[in-house]
Amino acid sequence: MSFKPLPIEKNSEGEVRTVGFELEFANVGITECIDIVQQLYGGEVQWENRFSAKVVKTRLGDFSVEIDLKLLTEKQYKPFFEKLNLDIEHTKLGQETLEEKIDDALESVIKKVIPYEIGVPPLPFNQLEQLEQLRQALYEHQAKGTEAFITNAFGTHINVELPDTEPATILRYIRAFLLLYPWLLEAGATDFARKNLTSFINPFPAEYNALVLNPSYAPNLEQLIEDYHQYNPDRNRPLDMYPLFAFLRKEQVNAFTNLGSVKARKTFHYRLPNSCVSDPDWTLAQEWNNWVVIEELANQPERITEMSREYLQLKKNTLMGFETKWCKQTEQWLT
Repeated sequence: MSFKPLPIEKNSEGEVRTVGFELEFANVGITECIDIVQQLYGGEVQWENRFSAKVVKTRLGDFSVEIDLKLLTEKQYKPFFEKLNLDIEHTKLGQETLEEKIDDALESVIKKVIPYEIGVPPLPFNQLEQLEQLRQALYEHQAKGTEAFITNAFGTHINVELPDTEPATILRYIRAFLLLYPWLLEAGATDFARKNLTSFINPFPAEYNALVLNPSYAPNLEQLIEDYHQYNPDRNRPLDMYPLFAFLRKEQVNAFTNLGSVKARKTFHYRLPNSCVSDPDWTLAQEWNNWVVIEELANQPERITEMSREYLQLKKNTLMGFETKWCKQTEQWLT
């Protein structure tokens, strides 16, 4: 399967738009991940701690490799021991420090349910084929993905550079995503654990959908951000807009509480796709191509308006089974 092109190929500066990926999986540790990246793309290793490293100066850019849990990467357990006046960094237990023993114990438990993650540097969208080597290598090293176990709520995150940062453009993309969301769940076979057992990709609330899909809604950037935060005061949305909003209005986003650390970047943070690295038939291209459908709709404003009116009308007149009915109508629109 090939990677589809974007309908808008360049950004407002005339450069080819870039895309970054974050792959989550289990059963392949930090050191092994680093070896895979270096064998495929070259580069030098920079360790931040035993649970987080970078492979820099590869032929594609700088990769990150870490276990996706701040308890380990930022050693958030340390204050507890400091209150007990225990210097775990220098207290020896045999050949290891107490800190190393604690890290060993935590990793042995946590790595069964918390994923390792490889962060891929931004690439021009027309060079994404180079990432299939990484996916194939993870499969060959027996990486375990979303489908490997019922509690594996692992994802493939796609960070897509915007064509421009005008509020009207951003709004079109949000609208396109909301309109396509039921279809995307079906097309991407979104995993049961990710939809129902965890809160990592909570759907946008119906009240927010109704606000945004109203054709008369035309906010400026500050109001768009404020409304988004009012209805979505956390990061657990399938299309997380906070990195983009932090890039555009840092002070406004910094004033919001309970968001944790937000890495500002001029991208959409698309969190819906599964990470099926242990499935030999799965490819990154199929997840990317579903995103391209959002792109194609986002650049058809008249169709967005028509679909929004139909969506709101069907929602108003449907007591049960709205998602199924809307998914069927969406398929008709797409064909």
